[in-house]
Amino acid sequence: MTGPVSVGAQRTDILADPGPWRALFEARRHFLCPALIDPAFLPVLLDRCARATYVRDDVDGLYAREVEAPQRVGLAMNLMFTRPPFLRWLEAATGVGPLIRCEGHLARTSANGRDGLDWHDDRFPNRRLGFVLNLSDAPFAGGAFQLRRKGDTRLLADFVHERPGTAMIFDVDHRYEHRVLPISAGGPRQVFSGWFMAAGPGLSPLAEE
Repeated sequence: MTGPVSVGAQRTDILADPGPWRALFEARRHFLCPALIDPAFLPVLLDRCARATYVRDDVDGLYAREVEAPQRVGLAMNLMFTRPPFLRWLEAATGVGPLIRCEGHLARTSANGRDGLDWHDDRFPNRRLGFVLNLSDAPFAGGAFQLRRKGDTRLLADFVHERPGTAMIFDVDHRYEHRVLPISAGGPRQVFSGWFMAAGPGLSPLAEE
């Protein structure tokens, strides 16, 4: 399966016009990017994720998970997704911007009866788009990402990340909220999760590659 963008270790290739993705985003406030990671680079990235170290990161009533610490793979991926070609494509595909960089981290949830993320909106100064990239190297059951308009029981998205390298891009706005259901077996569910940021007080662009 080919996606509209291919991100590799050293370069980003734009493979499709953003127009069709813009229509999806306007209608559903999210879209999927299949095969976002260059297939030649994906096995290398999965191997690096497998060798990452994690610590607990729990907030009562909101989420329970593990995150990479110290952050090594996550920092490299922040630079990869801050390349100007990808940011300009995202702006055109969502109508959101101007975007200046990606901020995210590796996170994983396990089938332990505890891990998951409850409904929340990610609303924070300068965050404009949410980003979840599947980097799981083992299948799992459950773990659906769900998105809805606040106050509405109908779901705009109800998606399980089954294919490594596929990403979900979604709106970060006070009108919408999302959650991640616990996984019930297999796993862990391992993702790169973060945001695409706009300029603002105290936030400067990273050096362009």
